[in-house]
Amino acid sequence: MGDKMRHRKSNKKPLIITLVSILVVLVLCVVFFFPLNNAIRNITGNDTASDKVVKSELVKKVKSKKNGNPQRDEKIDRAASILGKKKMSAIMSAANDQKKTASLIEDSSSLSKEQSQKAAAEIFSNEDYTPLRKAVSDGNWYQAYQQYQKLSDNGDLSQLQQNISQ
Repeated sequence: MGDKMRHRKSNKKPLIITLVSILVVLVLCVVFFFPLNNAIRNITGNDTASDKVVKSELVKKVKSKKNGNPQRDEKIDRAASILGKKKMSAIMSAANDQKKTASLIEDSSSLSKEQSQKAAAEIFSNEDYTPLRKAVSDGNWYQAYQQYQKLSDNGDLSQLQQNISQ
């Protein structure tokens, strides 16, 4: 019986070491992924593979707003196309500059210049949007998605839409 107990302990030790190793690798990937991704973008000047995935998801989200109205759907397709062609570095830069944000909103939506400026002013004056702007500015797409979900769930995005349309 003593041999069986020793045998079980020796089997658990490699398993624990393996699990700890996997955990360390995952933590390192998360810690270094966004800085590495940002460094590659800065060096090449082009969007990275993860940027392309994020933009693809953004374009899908925009296109999901189609409702069958040809005029509205045409505007949505135009906005999705413009957004898909924007470099991620321009989007990240806009997260730190209210004028750039207003311009980006105007270019990639059907909002007027005044509505775009009003939206940007709200995004920069309301502290609830600061974590989202910071995540986008940092290129931390996972955090940006979490913040977007939070703003969707608590009604801030709906309130922003109402404020713009007034």
